[in-house]
Amino acid sequence: MVIKLNNTQYKENKLNWQCVAKHKDNICSRECLINSVFDLFGKKFTLKIIRLLLINKVMRFTELEQKIGGSPKTLTQRLRNLEKQGLVSREVYNEIPIRVEYSLTEAGVALDEVFSTISEWVKQWIFNESPMK
Repeated sequence: MVIKLNNTQYKENKLNWQCVAKHKDNICSRECLINSVFDLFGKKFTLKIIRLLLINKVMRFTELEQKIGGSPKTLTQRLRNLEKQGLVSREVYNEIPIRVEYSLTEAGVALDEVFSTISEWVKQWIFNESPMK
């Protein structure tokens, strides 16, 4: 079966709906999605940053640094990458000293569902708190 999406035809494949790369033959490889997920979320502090911003809505760099720990360089790299990916918004205020605040974009806030799903999975499969019990 062939699926047409945005004027591009895709051969039906269980992984097509997960594909985030543009392949020449329009067939998604098994590695495509998982590598993109690891690249985005597999780096140190990335998930902690997102979680803190989900909870606190807006945070300054120093607040994030205090809660997360680690080096300022690493935190800066992660924040820049999340901003580049469209998950974090950076607001600079023209004050002395300069104030910079971070918050999640709409795409970042949408990750709340992902955290909730993972939390439920951990409760059920790791802590054995199945709702069926």
